[in-house]
Amino acid sequence: MNEDSQTRAYLSNVCVAKELQKKGLGYALVDKSKKLAREWGITDLYVHVAINNIAGQKLYKKSGFVYEGEEPAWKARFLGRPRRLLLWLDMNKEPL
Repeated sequence: MNEDSQTRAYLSNVCVAKELQKKGLGYALVDKSKKLAREWGITDLYVHVAINNIAGQKLYKKSGFVYEGEEPAWKARFLGRPRRLLLWLDMNKEPL
């Protein structure tokens, strides 16, 4: 892969059963995903999180993701779901 190329990936449906939450499992799943992404040469990792999912937002922030954008309200209404934030992680800045 040359320096100018980008390889993007999307992290989808990171879920932890209610009774297993607050034990570090979500963080471990995201961390393992980041390690695999690095092995596969991913340069940009994206994830959506619902605006009302504060725990999920905290998890991704702790994992190094930053705010990239927000889903328009009309789209969320049309699809019948809560609005979502798009978060981004620059894998080139992640420690090895």
